[in-house]
Amino acid sequence: MSLNKNAKSQDEEDERSFNKKDFRLLWTMLLFFLVSACVYLTDGQKAETETVQMVVHKSNNLTASLTLAPKETPTSEQNTASSSSSSSGGGDFDKGCSDMCTKREASRKEKFGGDLLDFQDIVRLAEGGHEKVISTLRQDYGEYFDRMFINVNGTTKDGGTAYFGMRPADLGGPSRGRMKRKMKIKVLKMMASVRATEINLHGCDCVGKTGSVNSEVDKSLLNDIPDFFEKYVFANGGHSNAAGHGNMYSEAYTAVFGRDVRPLWEAIGIEMIDRNYAMGAMSSNPFMSTCVKEVFGTDVDFLSWNYGMTDGKTYSAAHYIYRGAMLPSRPAFVFVDWMPGAGLGRSFVEVGLSMFRSRLDGNPVANLPEMTPDGIPISDQEAQKIPKMARNLKCNRRLEGKDLCFGNKWSCNEKIQADGVDCICPHIGKRSSWHMGYKAHALQGHMLALPFIQMLLEALRELAATRTTTDDSEQLLADLQEQEDADFKLFMESPLLDVLSTAYETLGEKTDPLYETWFRGPSICRTSYLPSQSRFLGLMTDSGKTGNVAIYTHEIYDTGDFEASGRDANGSFVYLDDATPPAGKFSLVANKEERAGFKDIKSHEAECPAIVMPDYKDVFYAPVLDGKASFTFPNKKEKEYYGYDPKLFKGVIALMLPLFEIKCKKCTHSYDLTLADFLEHNVTMTVNSKPVKSIRVVRGKAMILQGDNENPYWEPALQTEDYTIEFQVVPDAAQYNMRLTHFILM
Repeated sequence: MSLNKNAKSQDEEDERSFNKKDFRLLWTMLLFFLVSACVYLTDGQKAETETVQMVVHKSNNLTASLTLAPKETPTSEQNTASSSSSSSGGGDFDKGCSDMCTKREASRKEKFGGDLLDFQDIVRLAEGGHEKVISTLRQDYGEYFDRMFINVNGTTKDGGTAYFGMRPADLGGPSRGRMKRKMKIKVLKMMASVRATEINLHGCDCVGKTGSVNSEVDKSLLNDIPDFFEKYVFANGGHSNAAGHGNMYSEAYTAVFGRDVRPLWEAIGIEMIDRNYAMGAMSSNPFMSTCVKEVFGTDVDFLSWNYGMTDGKTYSAAHYIYRGAMLPSRPAFVFVDWMPGAGLGRSFVEVGLSMFRSRLDGNPVANLPEMTPDGIPISDQEAQKIPKMARNLKCNRRLEGKDLCFGNKWSCNEKIQADGVDCICPHIGKRSSWHMGYKAHALQGHMLALPFIQMLLEALRELAATRTTTDDSEQLLADLQEQEDADFKLFMESPLLDVLSTAYETLGEKTDPLYETWFRGPSICRTSYLPSQSRFLGLMTDSGKTGNVAIYTHEIYDTGDFEASGRDANGSFVYLDDATPPAGKFSLVANKEERAGFKDIKSHEAECPAIVMPDYKDVFYAPVLDGKASFTFPNKKEKEYYGYDPKLFKGVIALMLPLFEIKCKKCTHSYDLTLADFLEHNVTMTVNSKPVKSIRVVRGKAMILQGDNENPYWEPALQTEDYTIEFQVVPDAAQYNMRLTHFILM
């Protein structure tokens, strides 16, 4: 028999001992190779693209389990994953792994309604989110939606809808392309994260198709698919109007932008985070500019500047953009309601940034229904025909014009409740003429969001048009990141803009290292202000508490060491529970007077169970009745979180006084120690035991400490690599409050 010939026994004794068990084994192997040949002929695949895995399990009766699996050419990411899982599960891909991976993939597709690793599916899912957004807006604005927001004379390159609203600071320039590149990178990182969740599951690599189950499979793991694989962060910086004062926090344009964009990002596994960290009366320079990453976060993708009403200087905006561009997330920027200085946005585009602007003007405003044509209000019957979000918004050719529109700015007040409308928060403070109402905020949010959505859809369609598979997504991500790096290199190597030189002469010449350090050097800032990421993350305290913006008394982050309920006749804080901050050190003090509803929290919560104006100017306060105080900076948490490397820092130390002093009407001196006290040596200091000889003042609030010969560079402590600043106050000044808001290291 030919089969015996193929066996090629070495001698006749072996041939005579041939038994039925061996015959069955060889017959099974022959069938296996016949099946392999059939698969090759049927599928038209090359033989070398087939991998054969044969597992032979021996027991009383010999059996064989044969599995065919298509061979894949792994990406470098998959190779890494494969080597990782091979160490635990080997190079095979057993049936247990195959079943588990198949079920997890099915669960992921079911959860998102498509495949997050398929470009065509990603476009479809995002377009579905877009349709939901437009459907909601059509309900809000009715017949006015199209004429307000859709640019009928313009379409996108891929034939999509063009929207009015936010536009590039450089019309026709590279800003839109750079923004879309950032969006593509976000999507590709999401895909990489999806793969990363599938490479080591009980010894199975579902990406590289290798491994064997190394433990009993937890069935819950099959459906344990993350809600998100990446995040996109929009952060808003600005003054009280930008913060939404007079409205609920959820009614401000930042929240509206988040609600509009969220259905698209989250449809494709990317969490949409909106951070409204604007603060009442706040200036961007130097308070926010020097602490951009500590206030807004290291992960911001899109950052707004809306300080025109309080700090509209071009150099202030430039400082803010320079510091924002240093974030590791490399954000794009938008000027909201104010375009500081002719050409500033274009100047930053020329050095590699992506810049936009958005104002409440143009087509959306022009096409709102006029409620008082020729100064005469339309009838109530006619007004009720207008959709709610377009009604009573434009009067006398102005947004929220006097009388009719101004009286209808807020979503809830006593008059609205008297009319039988069920609403909350009728008595929110700060309802002034210069604060927008909820409809104007909604309009601003939509004008930011719709062009953003347009760019996002373009970016996704471009990915789908140029990539039929995700096999090279890792290389594409690397290529796009290389372009990002080239733009950042251009930004870092370009000369600082001339607009800075007239406002920052105290920093020296543009060639002075201190000048460069102030705008583009590594930095760590500790700020007392809220909202800020560094405080929400608990980086400056040992309590371990973390959290986010919350209703007053419901915060879970560390709200401070002490709570001040007011001030006494001498301007000193009065503390809850008669607590007293310890002398000689700086404590974080929360001023409860700034918290909404502080005086009667129970009745406030009953009528307003919502977040309202959660921006607070807390302070670092040190009693100096004995004349001394000190602090050490940065601490362990700050060092770890921000990746502190003292070799990269120049050792520049700056302190910042509060935005507002506590003034005494009948006194010649403020209740606070002032800048004059520091300059006149009523307050003396040391840095790591070396005396501070002089102070260099930047923009009236920031104090750069200098040693001998006006040297602003200090050496860190030898062992701990930090800085201890000690204060000594002369007896005549010890009665005043030592209040600071920022400690800065560069």
